[in-house]
Amino acid sequence: MRAACLCALLLVTLPAAAETLPEAPKPHLDRADWALLASDAGARALDTYSTRWSLCRGNHEMFLPGFVANHTAALAAFEGGMVTVDYYAARNLTRRHHPRLARFVLAADGLQVWPWAIHNLTIPRCSHH
Repeated sequence: MRAACLCALLLVTLPAAAETLPEAPKPHLDRADWALLASDAGARALDTYSTRWSLCRGNHEMFLPGFVANHTAALAAFEGGMVTVDYYAARNLTRRHHPRLARFVLAADGLQVWPWAIHNLTIPRCSHH
């Protein structure tokens, strides 16, 4: 009898309690995160330009395979894809209440791309061609 009363009480009160609770706001990327993402996108755009510029001067790509590095569209798609991956990683980490880790991911990727993008612009013309 007690179990039946408890079940009846739960069946009546649970739907009512669920309707009265407001939905909790989801965490989102803030201005600092967007600034880091924009910096990363800028670094990757410069890396695309500087890689193609360096290759046109007779230099060689060290890391990417030729089917990516030797085609501007493929290189731009690769770099854009990496920015997209960074965005989704940061968004998912932030939504799972890890905003500092999300910021670290964005900052780390941007900081590792900027030096290579600038380096490509400072390489002298290859003397082998």
